Amino acid sequence: MYQPNRLLTNPINKYIKEIIDDFGCDYELVLRPARRFLFHNLYRPSVYVPEFNKPCFGVLTLRSDMEKRPLLVIETETQLSEAIRQCYRECDIIWLEVYEGPAGIHMVCEHQGIRMDIATNLTSLATALLAPMAWVRERRERGYIPQGRLIQSFHERLLREALDLLVGAYPIECHHQMPFGFVTGYRAQMPSQIARSAMDTVLLMSSTLNPDGVVLLPINLNLHNAHVSNEITAEKDRLLYQFAESIGLPMLVIRAAEQPDAYIFSATALPVEPITVIGRAPTDWANAIRPFLEKTLELLKTPTNGV
Repeated sequence: MYQPNRLLTNPINKYIKEIIDDFGCDYELVLRPARRFLFHNLYRPSVYVPEFNKPCFGVLTLRSDMEKRPLLVIETETQLSEAIRQCYRECDIIWLEVYEGPAGIHMVCEHQGIRMDIATNLTSLATALLAPMAWVRERRERGYIPQGRLIQSFHERLLREALDLLVGAYPIECHHQMPFGFVTGYRAQMPSQIARSAMDTVLLMSSTLNPDGVVLLPINLNLHNAHVSNEITAEKDRLLYQFAESIGLPMLVIRAAEQPDAYIFSATALPVEPITVIGRAPTDWANAIRPFLEKTLELLKTPTNGV
């Protein structure tokens, strides 16, 4: 029987998510996006950066920002390379390292050549996070626009708009650009060429229902011409679909139909026939996604507020 991956098994990571959820309706934490999306799409590091295509822990974004630009990058890895830190400096990205040490929880944050070191305990972590948040708010007040974007195309934005119409009715959260290997969790048999393929959107179970970051439904947009004309891209698409099917992972794929302005919604591991949608109305896309989402929640025996 398929068992979904859980992204928040570490108590500190779970508490960070809980704290940011409590910051108010302005912010949301996007979990495990691949770091390359935090930078301008033309940025290339001058040296080898081992973590560049791997995910950070999370990115603070504005809930109202439909491009999900990174306001604050949160890193929880203990062995972060100096190379990725230098990338953040070069691109003026505020990043926060959080790790557990012998004296409690340590936080390091840098911004415009200023370094902030904080030592705290778990119960005071929410108060300690207010310090880097002050830098975030100062940037917002002067209208600074980060260069990276987790939502990069018209169709990715359309997909997010459609999913936002479902968030109030179902216990889900939207996350973006998560590598496939984090969607599934460690799988020894996974082909190496698909482990770092970023999913356009990943639906998690709402943290209000389950705080463990349970993966529900990854969604991929296979709409670019490369998904048909490029052999390497087409082969990755085939391997992703095949692997998801083999482990019973529900994965929704949206691809272009033959007729103009038409889209086909189909999924692995779910008893739902493909659905064709004509046009780009968010409500129509939401209605097409709904049966796939409901079957996924049913598969995982998750209570819903669906209408």
